[in-house]
Amino acid sequence: MFANFSLDEVRLTAGDLALRRQLVKIYIATFDVDRLMHTFKRNAGIPSSAEPLKGWEAEDCGLRGHFAGHFLSACAKFALADQDQALRVKAYEIVDIMAACARPNGYLSAFGEEQLDLLESEENRKVWAPYYTLHKIMQGLMDCHVYLNYPEALKLAVNLAHYIHGRIMKLSFWKIDGILRCTKVNPANEFGGMGDALYSLFDLTADAKIFDLARLFDRDYFMARLADGQDVLENLHANTHLPMIIAAMQRYDITGEERYKTAALHFYDCLRGRTFANGNSSSKAAAPVAGGVSEKSEHWGGCGRLEDALTGGESESCCAHNTERILERLLSWSWSEGVEYLDHMESLKYNAILNSASSKTGLSQYHQPMGSGASKTFSSAYNSFWCCTASGIEAMSELQKNIWFKSQNMLLLNSFIASTVEWKEKQAKITQHTHFPDSLASTLVIEIAKPASFALLLKEKAVKAVKINDISVGLQKENGYIVIQRVFHDQDTIEIEIAAY
Repeated sequence: MFANFSLDEVRLTAGDLALRRQLVKIYIATFDVDRLMHTFKRNAGIPSSAEPLKGWEAEDCGLRGHFAGHFLSACAKFALADQDQALRVKAYEIVDIMAACARPNGYLSAFGEEQLDLLESEENRKVWAPYYTLHKIMQGLMDCHVYLNYPEALKLAVNLAHYIHGRIMKLSFWKIDGILRCTKVNPANEFGGMGDALYSLFDLTADAKIFDLARLFDRDYFMARLADGQDVLENLHANTHLPMIIAAMQRYDITGEERYKTAALHFYDCLRGRTFANGNSSSKAAAPVAGGVSEKSEHWGGCGRLEDALTGGESESCCAHNTERILERLLSWSWSEGVEYLDHMESLKYNAILNSASSKTGLSQYHQPMGSGASKTFSSAYNSFWCCTASGIEAMSELQKNIWFKSQNMLLLNSFIASTVEWKEKQAKITQHTHFPDSLASTLVIEIAKPASFALLLKEKAVKAVKINDISVGLQKENGYIVIQRVFHDQDTIEIEIAAY
């Protein structure tokens, strides 16, 4: 079984990925916390004279507060990876403000509880995704605890989960079904990764109430049908349901319930038939309107029916972020058959995740138009805050993942990206020098405290030839990989001639 390296064990050293990651780090380091937390304070009755943010973080926007959750996650990840004390302090400051804004019952948000009242009375007609936003806040708090070891953040996340549990468990079966059935076009009751966040919180706390709450977000209208082998993706909103698959995979890893693994594997089969050349998905849905039918973006169309999918709103950047997380877990289930997953990850990395970010600001596109004559539009520093602005800064904060993977005695290189990896168990550092895709060559330099035997795995389709210390070596192939098994020494050099794949 392969696992990712920790964010502080991999460093991008050159090229477009390193540049765009650094741009977002600067953006986060210089972002005005008073403006970020303005609506939280106002909702809690705490005076704030900061200039309000605009766009989807405006004082009258239903999604206000979602960006703060992603911001906290990204801040924590940058702080850990780069050992940046200033960003650590900034993350703690945000959590401390959230603690001051939290209500005694555990509720914490930039909007009032009346939005949940309205959701429960109107189901999905007059609100905009309150549980989506609460999930982002909860996840940000958990990430601050996991990456920066701040117990106050975990306490706030648990209190918020208990608040939601106390609220939702009072509702009838059909009321819960109504507010969590996200089948309408552009569902206003979208709840995103709430289930995933709650399963993660259960992993941290072993709190049975939190697990019981997490299970409520595994909806049978979607999950049960996938487990039965049905393809129900057409017309569903992609980035509502991608996080539901991540939650199902979490549930399987916790409980071993096979139906959730079955559902996730079948989902991926269905997703492949809706995946663009850039590795991402989401395109359109047909919605009835007076006098005809309109097309809405961000949804899945029919399987294998991409010929009319380029509507100008296709390939939502958030979907790439969540698809990558699905692929990570699929690979953890089956590395020996995982070359397809690795290829998909690599395609996403270059063509949908890196592509989502501006080379000038690091900020994200919402949709990534793929039709001819289309142009890219990126978010601004303080005036837009689309969902993909938020997921985009988090994606840049963890851009170094999914390049290198490890198992007990194997090292897997997935992408030719200039980087270094610290393999602490082997007391080794491996540096990759490459200008791919501008050059079809990569050189790995091993620094190791003492000689060690392990296997280096490369994707067979990606490699034309290999030299070790200037000597050509035969290519041992197994399950779609090239396996280089040997005792590695300090300053060993592996030169890879990359195939034009």
